Amino acid sequence: MTISVGELQKNISLLKKIKESIIVVDKRTNKKIVKIEPIEEKDDMKLLEKILSMPKKVDKPYTREDFERVYEEHLRGKYGFN
Repeated sequence: MTISVGELQKNISLLKKIKESIIVVDKRTNKKIVKIEPIEEKDDMKLLEKILSMPKKVDKPYTREDFERVYEEHLRGKYGFN
C-alpha cells in the first residue's frame, strides 16, 4: 500500500489497522520516504528495545554499522548462532 504524507497525517489511525507494509511517498517530489511495517512478533519488540538501549551518542551520528551490529546480535540470539 502506498500513501502520501498528507494522507497519513490526516488519518493516523491507519497505523493501528495495518496488516501489510505501507510506503509513504512525498507527492511534491514523488520520492519514497519511509516503509512502515506492522509489528508481528515479540522478536520485533525485542529488537526495538535493543536499538533503543544502544548507548546514546551526543557528538557524532550513528552509523549503519551501529545498527547492523545490534541486528546481527538479535539474529544470533533468535536463531541460536554463536
